[in-house]
Amino acid sequence: MIARTADVRYAAPAPRRLRPRQLAPPGLVAGMLAFAGLPLYIHVPRYFSLEIGFDLGVLGAVLLASRALDSVQDPFIGRLADRSPGRRELWVLAAGCLLAGGFALLFAPPGWGEPLARLAAGLVAAFTGFSALQIALYDHGLAQAATAGGGHTRIALWREAGGLAGICLAALAPAALGPIVGASLGYTGYAAVFALFALAALASMRGRWRTSAKSPFTGRFGRAVRAPGVAPMLAFGFLNSLPVAVTSTLFLFFVADILLAEAHAGFMLVAFFAAAAAAAPAWARAAGRFGRKPALTAGMSLSVAAFLWAYVLGAGDVSAFYAIAAVSGAGLGADMTLTPAMLAARIRGGGAQVFSLWTFLQKSALAVAAGVALTVLGMAGYEPGVADGDALRALAAGYALVPSGLKLLAMAALWLFVTDRGDRE
Repeated sequence: MIARTADVRYAAPAPRRLRPRQLAPPGLVAGMLAFAGLPLYIHVPRYFSLEIGFDLGVLGAVLLASRALDSVQDPFIGRLADRSPGRRELWVLAAGCLLAGGFALLFAPPGWGEPLARLAAGLVAAFTGFSALQIALYDHGLAQAATAGGGHTRIALWREAGGLAGICLAALAPAALGPIVGASLGYTGYAAVFALFALAALASMRGRWRTSAKSPFTGRFGRAVRAPGVAPMLAFGFLNSLPVAVTSTLFLFFVADILLAEAHAGFMLVAFFAAAAAAAPAWARAAGRFGRKPALTAGMSLSVAAFLWAYVLGAGDVSAFYAIAAVSGAGLGADMTLTPAMLAARIRGGGAQVFSLWTFLQKSALAVAAGVALTVLGMAGYEPGVADGDALRALAAGYALVPSGLKLLAMAALWLFVTDRGDRE
């Protein structure tokens, strides 16, 4: 039987279980993208300011412009993807070349080329390739679920677990490569390792790329978003991403100035993401037994408890914060595994466009959180490295209490506006 909705045809086969050999290659691509994402957002500013000696004012302006372009281009990339489903292999190859080429420009040796041109061209190429691959990967997950007659949670589990493993590798790689190739070439070595990683990941998917559309989806965003449950999930996803965005923005400041443990920051990040990866299978099993909404609520509640605990910490509470990193990371595992699965289960056409809007909202949350949180802390008198009591209390509240409040607000929105729709499959 064939059901037709919004110019897209879907098969309705008998449900069957996807095998690990079908799920592992997309997880490897997700790991590759995560391995690329961390340095793009964290290491590029440090590399160009310290190793290349780039002017901070110009650096900030180029980063701001490139990230603005990165956010607004996602819906256009998604629309183009939906209009050309038969060219997905070519699409992925072009996106991979853009991402690898951008990396090569950004992390080439310090004396190579004109820095401003390298920075601008490298960021645009890398962000565009990253977004195109990410959207294609999510759309492939929709196609796998359509072929199998369900399994959104399991598909998301393998994909997001791969991404979390990639983040952990990305956090450790610069420190591991530095002693081998030297500090100034550590990031160049990272780019070389990434190129090999990207080649292996994309080769594992050769001939496997599918799209959720059998024919081009010619409708506009409105038609895709009006499918039952899609718009509430998009709104919830944005609201639920704000707490993580705030804590990500303030994490290094909290560790350095509240805990006085800056040397532990990298290992704490690894503990956080490793816990998320380890907990993800448990959340998937809980979703299968109790439903995605109750399982996601439990994970969100765990995050709230962890960050309320963080508020009472002070100088030297390193062990306690490692525990908080592990607990909050376990809560993040529920967010990363279950929310995209819940969105995927509601999409009825225009999958690439819907997921491009999803990524746009996630990036917008990060921008909003960074702008508002840092501005408010500045108004409260906080300066990094300055031990002012009132300002440090404002930092602690911003890192722990504000995300807890936002998380509780997101939990309320989940139960008030997101209706159940196949949330056990």
